[in-house]
Amino acid sequence: MSMLEGLEGQGLLLLGSLAVTCFLELQQLLLLALCCLLYILSRNGWMRLKLRYAAVPAFSQIPPRPSRPPFRPTSQLPVRQESKVPVQPPTFQSEGFSAQVSELLEVITPSEASEHVAKELAAYTQTIIQEMLSGASVEGFANADVLRGTAFGVAVPEIDLVVSADPDCLEQQLQGRLSKGGIPKTRMDARKMQKSAIRACTDLLVAAGGFKFRRSAFRCEEPKVTLMGPSTMSVSGQGIPVEFSVNCATPGCHAALVAASGEIDVRSRGLILLVRRWSKDRGVCHVARGHLPPYGWTLLAIFFLQVKKLLPPMTGMKSGSDYTVQTGHMSDCQTGPSESATVGCLFSSFIGFYRQIDLRQEVVSLRRGERSCPKPQAVDDPEVLHPSVQIEDPFDPGRNFGAGLSPEGLQRLHEELVRADAILAAGEEALLSEILEPWAPPEKHATCSADAGVELAGRQSLF
Repeated sequence: MSMLEGLEGQGLLLLGSLAVTCFLELQQLLLLALCCLLYILSRNGWMRLKLRYAAVPAFSQIPPRPSRPPFRPTSQLPVRQESKVPVQPPTFQSEGFSAQVSELLEVITPSEASEHVAKELAAYTQTIIQEMLSGASVEGFANADVLRGTAFGVAVPEIDLVVSADPDCLEQQLQGRLSKGGIPKTRMDARKMQKSAIRACTDLLVAAGGFKFRRSAFRCEEPKVTLMGPSTMSVSGQGIPVEFSVNCATPGCHAALVAASGEIDVRSRGLILLVRRWSKDRGVCHVARGHLPPYGWTLLAIFFLQVKKLLPPMTGMKSGSDYTVQTGHMSDCQTGPSESATVGCLFSSFIGFYRQIDLRQEVVSLRRGERSCPKPQAVDDPEVLHPSVQIEDPFDPGRNFGAGLSPEGLQRLHEELVRADAILAAGEEALLSEILEPWAPPEKHATCSADAGVELAGRQSLF
């Protein structure tokens, strides 16, 4: 009934309009038609606008953004992918395990050229970063010879670039940058400010510095990104992978510990390099996979030398960007057959030492420099079922570098220790190339997630 009434009303309106137009001239009729057309268009546009805004919920009705769960190392097994450039194990000209270790150390020890490349990259990065963060400084650390390609070179870079900036100045600069994007000025906590600074610096380095972004690790304890340096700053014409971070203390702590240990016993530097290279080639130093970080392997190597009475207890101190290591009395160190042991022999003892002990029952502390009693655990302690590994940072005793070691990562660590111990049972006839054979997932795990398969393609051999 309402539809009929509407049609009758429209008919009467049409008849009335025709009656009125009979007395109008042509110009008036054209003007009337134009006004009707404009009215119809404006009315349709207004109705569409109302419908559009009606579909958008009010700000108070927008559900809150779900919070991101804390970082948990993945337990998925990596997949094995075919590589166009398979990684070959290193080859050596020397005979005998100790001689092969010495040959390797001559190759991977940071050279003056590597130190020069790290300083050049740091200076170049600093000139770009200071356009946004005035007063910031950049320091480069070379952990090995970066002029030679290694397996997992992009996954675990050998150069660290660390930006040091005043937190107050950093917060002021970042809040100014966020306010330009419409974000209100609110005080950020230290971790969020660190992540925002890394993002801002990465954008600037990629846009104006010729760097290439590879991956980020923002959910780890120390947020950082992996970048490929400009190809123009490399001898081979290919970019050098670097780990970039802001106000990160680990690279400086590592450099200070290696320098202090090398001054006491030069073999300690070689053992640290060999242990880090072994953990890198065998794929047990990837934090995202629940493994120990490279700095954790450095602490394990120094602790082993302390237990063998070759290094004294060590305590680290940091003041700004300066890192110093205080050592205990040298009378605590022993003199005897161990003084004549080669780095190869020390590495064999290192593998056997951690092969025999249970890290879950130990407290690795460089401040004490000796093995401690098993950790006391309450009956209702959740760590009784899944005990964690305690690796204390000598610069920050409250920081545990074994907290990120997952049960799967601990199992992989044990498997690699067993494998290396079996190879080293041959003594001087053991082959270092077999120990450092680059790790690859077994074939039976080919149906698992392909997240880590990216790292197995396109790497170069050591020689």
